[in-house]
Amino acid sequence: MSSRPIHFPRRRFDPLKPLRGLGQGDPVEALTQQDEGTYNPPVPTIIQWPARLFPPTNWENIDLDNYALLPAIGSTQVIISYVVPPGRNGVIKKVANNFVGGGWVEGTGDLVWRILVDGTPPPGATSYDTILASLGNPASPTGIAGFRIYENQVVTLVAFNNPAGPNGGVVVAGQRVGGRFTGWNYPTDVEDGDIWV
Repeated sequence: MSSRPIHFPRRRFDPLKPLRGLGQGDPVEALTQQDEGTYNPPVPTIIQWPARLFPPTNWENIDLDNYALLPAIGSTQVIISYVVPPGRNGVIKKVANNFVGGGWVEGTGDLVWRILVDGTPPPGATSYDTILASLGNPASPTGIAGFRIYENQVVTLVAFNNPAGPNGGVVVAGQRVGGRFTGWNYPTDVEDGDIWV
């Protein structure tokens, strides 16, 4: 039987190095490598959020606002028209629409705003097909759950002077309708796999 003492490696506590048994792999081997100066700390995991939820590093701002004259009763006026650039997808996160002038009572349905993508309500956001009230004004747009837009799509905000409203629409007298879209574009190559979800 040998009388040699058993030697246990000593080390000072370092919060950047894993404690024995808490690291990956064999803790004794990791400790030995660390003592020999060959220990390589684990590489941190980088979380990349989907571009539809948070702007990626190479995003582009969408911030569009405009005013137009109130259309005649029974007519539609395009306030904003935006074509999503090729090679880009995007998200609209805030909207605004408002009326400047007299002769309209909010919520009556005499004037209706619509947000359209390629001429129809955005998929999954069909509640924006008949907006009866002001969603903020262009100076302070209203945050919404958001809807996605894809390359080459045409996104529009229109106002319809509704003859089926309780007052038969709004009599035109120089009033204006306005609106705003805000959000971001990003390259299609950073799109996550579930693009249509």
